Amino acid sequence: MPKQMTLGTVLQELGAQNLVPPNTQSHIINTLTQETQQSPWFVNALVGISAWFAMVPFIVFLAMMDIIDSSESMMLVGLVLIVGTTIVQYIQKNGVFVEQLSLALNLTGQILLIAGILLAKSLEAAAMMTWFLEIFLIAVYRHNILRFLAILMAATAALILLYQFDIYAGVHVLIVLIAASAIWYWIGEPQHLTDKMMHQVYQPLGYGCVIALQLVLILSILPHSQFIPPQTWWLSTIGLTGLLLALEHHILSQNDIQNVSKTSISIFAGTLFIAILLHQAPGIIASIIILFLGFQRGNRVLMGIAIIFMCVFFIAYYYHLNISLLMKSSTLMTAGLGMLAVRFIFKRV
Repeated sequence: MPKQMTLGTVLQELGAQNLVPPNTQSHIINTLTQETQQSPWFVNALVGISAWFAMVPFIVFLAMMDIIDSSESMMLVGLVLIVGTTIVQYIQKNGVFVEQLSLALNLTGQILLIAGILLAKSLEAAAMMTWFLEIFLIAVYRHNILRFLAILMAATAALILLYQFDIYAGVHVLIVLIAASAIWYWIGEPQHLTDKMMHQVYQPLGYGCVIALQLVLILSILPHSQFIPPQTWWLSTIGLTGLLLALEHHILSQNDIQNVSKTSISIFAGTLFIAILLHQAPGIIASIIILFLGFQRGNRVLMGIAIIFMCVFFIAYYYHLNISLLMKSSTLMTAGLGMLAVRFIFKRV
């Protein structure tokens, strides 16, 4: 009769093959088998919603009592809410209502603080404060939703600063840095699971980097306006293509395919060919990177995000092609035939 496989026996066999360090086996088991007695999800959802509704009378009270009637009072109240909710978040244990109420009040405090600085100072000062505040909260406020939102707000603040100081080329650097961070977070997922600090933050930060990357690249498909100066988006394509090639090399090396030179060369050549064709569509290259990460980690959420944004960027790319409708139809048919050919090649390889 075959031996029953449990998490412990699997880790023991992996340890015997030197695939898992012996000193991390107990930590992996504790991390993956943590089970707490929780209420049904719909009860937690209703408690969370009630906490957010409970915040509304508090904000109305502050407004009616003229407590937030100036930029200085807005900054003061916002700072008190941020500090107070951060302390409460460390004190309270397993309280869904208090946790959601603290989250709502913390976000309200951020809005009041940033709005107060915007009214008293300038947009640049508000964006700078937002960036430092979100980095601080990522480190000290232990909540996945807030950390996820903090990444998006920090990326938005950095983007505003680059545009306000006319550092337009910095947008491409920002895109490449966010993409590199996303790759590092998800490629290193097994190591993050056993790290004391990273196992708590890698998921919200990983998903935050993925969404922030795609949202920043939405600028590449928006019509130009006085708020969005024209960009040479092929610079982002070069950086993202380099990251995509590095990711492909890493995946091939992990699967012991680096010795099959013809396969590696064909994959790298195909990537460069696609990058040349899509040199003004970095969003598609970024979506391919996320799709690769999703397949490599077996993460359906990442794959879903990649497919959704890839459809958006492909539609925009097709719409902005400055060619006749007949040529657009020919382009679509050629692309479809090319994808079928690639599928045929990969099935044979």
